[in-house]
Amino acid sequence: MSYVNTCVNQKPLFIGVLGAAHIAKKNCRAASHPSTCCKIAAIASRSKKRGEDFVSEVFGTNPSSSPIIYGGDSAYFNLIEDKSHDAVYIPLPTKLHKQYVISALEIGKHVLLEKPVASSADEYRQMLLTASKNGKFLMDGTMFVHHPRTKAFVKSIPNPTRVHFNFTFDGDINFHQNDVRTKKNLDFMGCIGDLGWYCIRMGLLVFSGADADNLKGLVTGVQTARYELNDDGVPLVAECIVHFTENRILSFHCSFVHPLNQTVQVSGSGCEYTAIVTDAILPFSGENLTFNLVKQNLTHYDEIVTAETNVVVCDNTIVQEVCMWSHFNEWARMIEQESSSESSRTVVDVDRGIWWAGDSSGVREANAVASYSLLTQIVLDGLMESVRRGGSKVDICS
Repeated sequence: MSYVNTCVNQKPLFIGVLGAAHIAKKNCRAASHPSTCCKIAAIASRSKKRGEDFVSEVFGTNPSSSPIIYGGDSAYFNLIEDKSHDAVYIPLPTKLHKQYVISALEIGKHVLLEKPVASSADEYRQMLLTASKNGKFLMDGTMFVHHPRTKAFVKSIPNPTRVHFNFTFDGDINFHQNDVRTKKNLDFMGCIGDLGWYCIRMGLLVFSGADADNLKGLVTGVQTARYELNDDGVPLVAECIVHFTENRILSFHCSFVHPLNQTVQVSGSGCEYTAIVTDAILPFSGENLTFNLVKQNLTHYDEIVTAETNVVVCDNTIVQEVCMWSHFNEWARMIEQESSSESSRTVVDVDRGIWWAGDSSGVREANAVASYSLLTQIVLDGLMESVRRGGSKVDICS
């Protein structure tokens, strides 16, 4: 499947990036794909040299295509205040999110925000309310949810009752000594906030049937049954359980000290198959992505096992990062057009997860993403509270 470039006669969405984080490199490249209708217009880094190195690595040395670089202690606010940018991308440590997100929204910019989105669900609600009030889009940067494979995978097992996710990698000495994800004053949720975010989101998608209208009351409790903390009190390993209605369970293992693994299994009552994907978050390269539907059988008096595997193939011509930026651009523009329209039949109702008014499918998708993000953060808060309680179960009112 080749993409159709609909951006020929459309003004790009000009993006400013706060920080020169490693994850921002692939996102800047993805946002620059012709199909996204986006353009990275500026980079802000407190170290001007680091900003220059970032731009040189990602964009080359052609001055006509290189973003503006803001440097110094006030670089982030200087970029936010520049009215030539339509939106900002924020890949900063979690503890810094609130001040910059709210500043950007209040000044009239859309925001794409790295996960975990906030230090607490209350903080994220405040951000969403600010976005709603100003008619600007706030979206988390969870890439895999935007790819067609995810939509097919989460609906592949009827009546799902169990999801198990292993998401781990083995960080080196430099990671454990210097990465923000191991620092209490920057990203205190550690592997639970970083890797667990994806596991929770996958569970929510599966058990809601990828329908945000089913999120209300879906999660009933959480438990971090086992965990290991570093000297700073940050989780490096965690075994987590999320309880859903109707006795459905998401269990996941997330870790910064185990070999790379990103395998998800979904099974259900009354279904002979188990859905398995082994590259759930960081996909393999290629024109197609796959997942397997596996059925095992016992034969010869339960002595021999046979297996049947059906491979489901999904198009990967447009990779998940580009899909995400395309959606961000599309939904931000629709919110801008429809949130102030008096003809819209759908009005803001935050208690029902309607943060932006509008009747189009794009605005509905934007509201759904916001609801999934908020519930993901609520579950994270509960898992961290379980850690503080020594691993006991925490009830959730979702």
